[in-house]
Amino acid sequence: MSSNFIINDFKGWERKNYLFLLTMIGVQLVAFLFNPSSWITLVGGLSGIICVNLIAQGKASNYIFGFISALIIGYFGFKTRVYAEVLLQSFYIIMDVTGLYAWLKASEDGSGNVTDVKTLKGIQWLYAGLVWFGIGMIAYFLLGFVNDAQQTLDAITFSVSATGMLLMIKRYQSQFVFWLVGNIFSLVLWFRAGTHAGGDYALFVMYCMYTFNSIYGMIHWLKLKNKQY
Repeated sequence: MSSNFIINDFKGWERKNYLFLLTMIGVQLVAFLFNPSSWITLVGGLSGIICVNLIAQGKASNYIFGFISALIIGYFGFKTRVYAEVLLQSFYIIMDVTGLYAWLKASEDGSGNVTDVKTLKGIQWLYAGLVWFGIGMIAYFLLGFVNDAQQTLDAITFSVSATGMLLMIKRYQSQFVFWLVGNIFSLVLWFRAGTHAGGDYALFVMYCMYTFNSIYGMIHWLKLKNKQY
């Protein structure tokens, strides 16, 4: 891994991908201007946007920006009592470190970038579903200890996104199915937080962008897989 691998990870994209990244950043900035509640959530939102774009491109430095975003959003989730988000971001912090190591170790050229895309097939979907269910049950009971206001919805949100993260570390294109579902649930959570708990709509807008990116990432990773053959 070269010392400037983060810079290298932003090179060689198609023009439309750069435009998509800039559009997402622009939307996040506009949302902040209309509701300038906290600079720290803006930084967290921008870090998250950069992270998910790097994921869609199959770049290892996504884990660095994801780590920054997880720290900030986890703090803000605790502040606004969105405990599922605290649980999820804590999980992300651990998995970002694990994922970066796994991708660097698995890459053929030492860059950490995805070179061997896999997809879930047949019974593997059942295994993924069982992992999702198992994580969801654990999350449900953990959230019960803090008297979470929407325990079932929060547990589902956490388990779907956590499963997506595990599949991402293993470089499965199928991760984006779980990311998409998880992002939709997160949209509901942060909309409610913004409406009822004095939350920040910038994070709601961030998850809107994540939803679009999940669809793009699903398509782009399929292209990466097709290039393998």
